[in-house]
Amino acid sequence: MNTPSPRMLSTPDGQADTTRALSPIERWYWIIDQLSTLNVSARVRISGELSTEALRNALRALQAQHPLLRLAIAQESSDTEPRFIPTDNPIPLREVGLTQSDDARWVREVDGHELAVSLDWRTGPLARAVVIRQPGQINDLVITVAHCIADGTTALALLRHWVRLAAEPPAPDVRVANGPVPLPVEALIPARHREKSGVLPGKDPAGEDEPDTVGGVGRLEADLFVPFNNRRTRLLHRFLSSDELENLTLACKREGVTMHGVLAAAVACAVARDAGAPPPTHFAVGSPVTFRDELDQPVSEDEVGCYVSAVHSVVRYQPDKLWSMARFINRDIAERRQDGEQYSVFGVLARQGPAGVADSEPFVRYIEEHGSFNFFVSNIGRFDFPSTQGAWRLSGAQFVGGISVVGYFAVSVSTSHDQLSCNFTYIDEAISRERAERMADDSVETLLAAVVAATATTSR
Repeated sequence: MNTPSPRMLSTPDGQADTTRALSPIERWYWIIDQLSTLNVSARVRISGELSTEALRNALRALQAQHPLLRLAIAQESSDTEPRFIPTDNPIPLREVGLTQSDDARWVREVDGHELAVSLDWRTGPLARAVVIRQPGQINDLVITVAHCIADGTTALALLRHWVRLAAEPPAPDVRVANGPVPLPVEALIPARHREKSGVLPGKDPAGEDEPDTVGGVGRLEADLFVPFNNRRTRLLHRFLSSDELENLTLACKREGVTMHGVLAAAVACAVARDAGAPPPTHFAVGSPVTFRDELDQPVSEDEVGCYVSAVHSVVRYQPDKLWSMARFINRDIAERRQDGEQYSVFGVLARQGPAGVADSEPFVRYIEEHGSFNFFVSNIGRFDFPSTQGAWRLSGAQFVGGISVVGYFAVSVSTSHDQLSCNFTYIDEAISRERAERMADDSVETLLAAVVAATATTSR
């Protein structure tokens, strides 16, 4: 990846461009990260002997192969006109040593540091790493990347690549060299979707036996308003065991729904119960979706970049019909994606997005008050992460995404190593920890109860 490709910029004389302006979506993520940290982290556990030298060498090799990991961001005037520029700084590696085993330490590390502290975009690079060492040669690796250059798939793919490079040491003289900056995602959007309206489209609730909206659309209400620049993403880790995951997978197949559909329905139910909303109140749940395969030049999961955008589904709260809710969400997402709604935000940001932090409040406040959703489920599905690498055993691969100023409650979902990881996040103080834990537990319990009910019905 050190030579120009169709997705990389080049000058008329054929020399690679090592700088370019941030695109509207990249600038938006850069702006809101300055208001409230917006990082994406991925974690995996390695059981086996693992040296610091191997990890550092692997990070250097990783950086050499991915141009976006060799960048910082500079401003040309005021806090506007940000540009990617090359940096020689290596990806920093932090080490945490424990004298006693603590399986939850990585959660506290992500909660207390990785989601709370922005990457230094002025000096770069836009990534950092940490290794948490426990007795018995247990090592938790975490890599964190700025959301302006990464999504959940990117973070996990970089983590997988880092582990592979550490297990198979590269040549010792690997150097980080300046290279071409990849094209922004806006340049790859299918031509038929590039001129989407500058206003986010709306859609009325629909589906089997769906009446007209009753009493408007419910939203997740905050306990109190927290100023945008004081917001802090907090983390609650939950997961489904291999047996629970298998039962859920079989139930989804029997019911003809996707895992995402039933997860989004369960979270919507938890939010509705938390609000004390009576059926059939409607709630809007967001679904970040990937479009890597839809682009004019499709990109693989191993390519660094942020290739997700959210659509929303206004679903009727039916606590006794979770599978019906899931089927509606599945159909609604499919229709919205067919309409290209996932690309609308790019037009909005190009036409109406803020230029910098100083002029961002009206736009951010509009999203706060009128955005199509303020809680969401980001599910990247099954991610192929090896269970062994050389002499190492690998387990628990998963990702966590920050919220910043685009909502109050979310869950980052991925499936690897026979485990469904549900990392719930919330905005501290806007949502109390007790309330966030209640909604997270309710979401998981609703999901598992639906699986039991579906299994019982089938076995009769």
